[in-house]
Amino acid sequence: MKTTTEIIEIIEIIKSRNRFLITSHMDPDGDSIGSQLALYHILRSLGKEAMAVNQGAMPSKYKFLDPDGIIRFSGSDLPFVPEVVFLMECPSPERIGFVRSLIPESAFTVNIDHHKDNTEYGDINLVDAVSGAAAEILYFIFHIGGFEITPEMAKQLYAALASDTGRFRFSSTTARSMMVASRLIELGADPKYISDRLYADFSPETMRLLGTTLSGLRLEADGKIGYLVITLKDLMASGAGIENSEGFVDFIQSINGVNLGFLFKELPSNEVKVSVRSQNGFDSARFASIYNGGGHTNAAGFMRSGNLDEIIKDVVARAAEFINGD
Repeated sequence: MKTTTEIIEIIEIIKSRNRFLITSHMDPDGDSIGSQLALYHILRSLGKEAMAVNQGAMPSKYKFLDPDGIIRFSGSDLPFVPEVVFLMECPSPERIGFVRSLIPESAFTVNIDHHKDNTEYGDINLVDAVSGAAAEILYFIFHIGGFEITPEMAKQLYAALASDTGRFRFSSTTARSMMVASRLIELGADPKYISDRLYADFSPETMRLLGTTLSGLRLEADGKIGYLVITLKDLMASGAGIENSEGFVDFIQSINGVNLGFLFKELPSNEVKVSVRSQNGFDSARFASIYNGGGHTNAAGFMRSGNLDEIIKDVVARAAEFINGD
């Protein structure tokens, strides 16, 4: 890893400081959740004060990683003033939402990410776009620092790496990613158990929402563009929360001939969250940047305010131009 200097600096910060806040982007995914939890456990094992706080909600598929409810999703004051803030896989500080109000000006910020569009806003920036997940970077911090990775932490890191590489099938998956996964299995991660929890343990509410969402599949541009939509009405009818839709967009990549796929999620705040997936050489992050979003080559996203139908119409039109090279 070409970022050895930053790793050594982060290890020294972990050892020398005492009060830590850990956060990530709004509406956390598997990588941000697993990475935050593993880092939290390292800090606590060293006798440090630590809190993990996010804006959003815990997707049901990841609750097995945090049975004790370590990650907090409320905006109340912290029990201590953090000396150090770790921002995990978050390209810009604006994306952490209300957590920004919990960060004092005096705090030292550590930015750990693998998004290629990261703005390197931290006091230390460990940004490695070669890594398949932030969890992959954390593994090397723990390994080089001589910190013990327990079976519970190995489970969290493995789940983070597996989820952010699309079960090790995205182009971000490298030989090093597989080496880290192998080492985590040696340290106690159970790949079958983790895979079953992530991909074969849905609640009835999630399954109802998935059925409704998939039945609304639309194809455009001779089948090169596909999209799914989740409305507020769909959420009410299924009894699910928006967090239960984590991973739904990946079904679009299973459709033969689709180069660019979208999941549009209507939010109560008159906003629409748009998840993007791509294949066959098309770049999700490059498309998301049109709307000031970002992400990875095969997985990205952005937010838009306004009417759902108008946003869908605009995004699909721009997607057609994008895949035609206009």
